[in-house]
Amino acid sequence: GINAEYGVTMEIHVSTINLIKTADRTLLAEHRVRFVSFMALGKQEHHLGYIVHGGPRIFYCHVYQSDSSCADMARAIQNACNARYQLLLAKQEEMKRNQKPESTGILSFWKRLKKKSPEAERRSLATKG
Repeated sequence: GINAEYGVTMEIHVSTINLIKTADRTLLAEHRVRFVSFMALGKQEHHLGYIVHGGPRIFYCHVYQSDSSCADMARAIQNACNARYQLLLAKQEEMKRNQKPESTGILSFWKRLKKKSPEAERRSLATKG
């Protein structure tokens, strides 16, 4: 864990939450925003906690105490999560636009065959023969 005897600065970015030793700027911990699954403020807002997904059935709970309110830190983490979500939506939309229609291959052939009605299939066979 992180020793509470020395000051710690929490830097919140779109992709990461960094815990830095204030005295010498040593990086103590880095948590990916995309893996934050839950966050809450304590009753008196001097405590902030969040849960980070660490793998299959593994979750890490991080709880911080501050002399002042943690509400601003909570809002910053919430904003980072929202920004991360918007990036994900934009990326999914871009992937949809860049997908080429399925036009080649055996699967495409069978899908087109299934879509044809029996009447259209008979007409197609009649014109070929």
